[in-house]
Amino acid sequence: MTPNPRQGGGTASGWPLWILSGIAGGGAVLLGQSLLRRRTRTAADGRTPLGPLPQPLPVLLAGGADSRAPGVALDGGMLAQTTIRAVSIRGRRHRYRGEPLQDAYAVRLSADGRWVIAAVADGLGSTLHAEHAAAVAVRAATNLSLTPGLGWHAAFATVAGEVMRATARLGGRPTGKHGAGASNPPATTLTIGVVPADGRRGIAACAAIGDSPALWLHNGTWTEIFPPEGRRPDNVTSALPEDLGELREQQIDWGPGDVLVLCSDGFGTAMGGGGSTLAQRLVTSWSSPPELRSFLCDVDFHLSTYDDDRTVLALWAGRHDTAVL
Repeated sequence: MTPNPRQGGGTASGWPLWILSGIAGGGAVLLGQSLLRRRTRTAADGRTPLGPLPQPLPVLLAGGADSRAPGVALDGGMLAQTTIRAVSIRGRRHRYRGEPLQDAYAVRLSADGRWVIAAVADGLGSTLHAEHAAAVAVRAATNLSLTPGLGWHAAFATVAGEVMRATARLGGRPTGKHGAGASNPPATTLTIGVVPADGRRGIAACAAIGDSPALWLHNGTWTEIFPPEGRRPDNVTSALPEDLGELREQQIDWGPGDVLVLCSDGFGTAMGGGGSTLAQRLVTSWSSPPELRSFLCDVDFHLSTYDDDRTVLALWAGRHDTAVL
């Protein structure tokens, strides 16, 4: 017997609404269960399991915020005939813990106008007030009268003295081992680059203590200026003010079309010494200075294992930026 569609709240198909509702509801439940099983499926079928949905976490400010110590710093423009892009970003680990950005950068024209002096520092999180050590180090470095032929040991000794004086009042027990505990005094890596300000062909120089990389883009190829020399015990890097004996220095041929990138290891690790997918993509996108927002996006990529602060200071030989209208 066929139900009358006009009786009992039926439909044009001849089925009562309550039956169709049950079928539809059951289908939705089955579909939901199927999707859940797909999300939590193991890798037995050869595909990467999606895992559970990510849980959002609050972004905590480090006791407040002001423009003197921002979570993101971004700069760009010209110094003489050299084009600059710079960005420093507080890493996810520090954002989630409410800790400050511990990287720092500075770039200045030398007093005689002949050189652009750039510096990047990465404060050691295993030491107290590491962000202060990093900030003092880059300011002190770029205030020196640096040239490629300068005795770098004297320059780094001067910076180390400035770091010690500026952070002495912050406390900390000198132990001589940066990774030994939070009672250590402030310490930081430091990488410095000096390039001819006129953008012409000449000699540029870099020097470093610690694991903040320097990379040179020349003729479409990246070169890591200070390749890793092996890990120190407990994976701890050398740092100022104590490790002056571990200074490394290098000169490069500099000229139009070249790019020098100084960075903290939060970004440098992803560059893979110039051989990673990111590095190869930047060969094209950084062949000339990108817009500031594009530069920020290039550095602020999202990968689950890269949660450290990231700082990048990039110098292009020659004039690229146009006048502000």
